[in-house]
Amino acid sequence: MRSASAWWTIDAEGVATRLAVDPSRGLDDAEVEARRSRSGWNRLPEARRTTLLAVFARQFKSPLIYLLFVAAAIALALDELVDVGVILGVLLVNAVIGTIQEGRAEHAMEGLRRLARPRVRVRRGGRERELDAEELVPGDLLVLAAGDAIGADARVVESAGLEASESVLTGESEPVHKRVEALDADTELAERRNLVFAGTHVAAGHGCALVVATGVASEFGRIALLTSAAPRVTTPLERRMAQFGRVLLVVALLVCASVVMAGHLRGLPAAEVWMVAISQLVSVVPEGLPVALTVGLAVGMQRMAARRAIVRQLAAVETLGSTSVICSDKTGTLTRNELTVAALYLPDGREIEVTGVGYAPAGEFLEDGRVIDVASNAALLALLEAAALCNDA
Repeated sequence: MRSASAWWTIDAEGVATRLAVDPSRGLDDAEVEARRSRSGWNRLPEARRTTLLAVFARQFKSPLIYLLFVAAAIALALDELVDVGVILGVLLVNAVIGTIQEGRAEHAMEGLRRLARPRVRVRRGGRERELDAEELVPGDLLVLAAGDAIGADARVVESAGLEASESVLTGESEPVHKRVEALDADTELAERRNLVFAGTHVAAGHGCALVVATGVASEFGRIALLTSAAPRVTTPLERRMAQFGRVLLVVALLVCASVVMAGHLRGLPAAEVWMVAISQLVSVVPEGLPVALTVGLAVGMQRMAARRAIVRQLAAVETLGSTSVICSDKTGTLTRNELTVAALYLPDGREIEVTGVGYAPAGEFLEDGRVIDVASNAALLALLEAAALCNDA
């Protein structure tokens, strides 16, 4: 939900009044449910899931595949059952390989989506609690500290050195200092220093902010809607295969016509001439080409997956190989703009490897490749306690 109000132009007290919330207590549970019934859950609408049957059917969308079906139909009309079986078997193997590979990629993407759901801290009923970001509603009071994910667009009402990293939204690598004071109505999005945005995170300091927009009404949600509406563009491989299929069809028809004309000029029986012509038409079609392409792309997909690059559709593997220039912002696209501890060096000279990425509260401590128990390691525990206490989180 999003109000028509320009929240950055209203002072903190006015924002709380318009949202009908007491910042010192936050919303109570009954009010949260009432607001959720109006605004919905704080999530982006998911694209319609592609069924396994639809993925399987998609493997047959190619001019070359259509030509093979025509060849199979002609072979069936000529009672060439062995050829029919071979062609249909090739098509089935091709479709099964493509379906399996794309299914694996979609399963991996779903796992990443589950991992990407952030947790946030809010004040409700006078008490702080941690919950999934999708449970936020307009009027919730976010309690923000360094490293926290920001789960919705919100108006800052308290700030103590609060800085947010908005590289994912604006591309700027430097954290943005947040303030409480109201701003002019014509202030651009990137300059609205009294707002924090969904999808960004707190880089330093701490503060509080009142949620003003959730789901598709947030700035991040608007971007997601624009990207989801972008039409699908055919890949270079698909275009080349379509062109090859058309050329092959023309060649096959010319061969067929030449055979018919030659047979007619020599006075051969019409039935015999047409049987030979159709046989030539079938022989022109390369039955093994679709499988060879699919297997090659599947191998590429597996190799990319081994390097932690997930490709959702087989044809996209070749697209990357056809890329000559990549124009990309670095921060927030190629990098996360989140410092990650990779190793700890203890006073006794031991080195501890740390797993995990960014601010996600997940990972393990490894010594010589083995997971160690922090509670039983006095030196490591003392270092972690000092790190936890000596910061502004």
